Amino acid sequence: MSDIEITIRLPEGLVKEATVLGILSSEHIETLLRADIQAQLAAMAADPDIQREIAAIESEFSITEADGLSET
Repeated sequence: MSDIEITIRLPEGLVKEATVLGILSSEHIETLLRADIQAQLAAMAADPDIQREIAAIESEFSITEADGLSET
């Protein structure tokens, strides 16, 4: 695991509201970041341009599937 430090400047009213809701904890921010990353990955996976690129790469390397190497 890596440690990073992030500084976020927020309006005082928002800080108070977020503190009351308990959403400024490291755990909650981690949960939000994980959800955002997963959403971005899902959007990328559904992107037709990315799907075409993956298909092209798979096609290009398909001949190596029969090179006698096992997948284990």
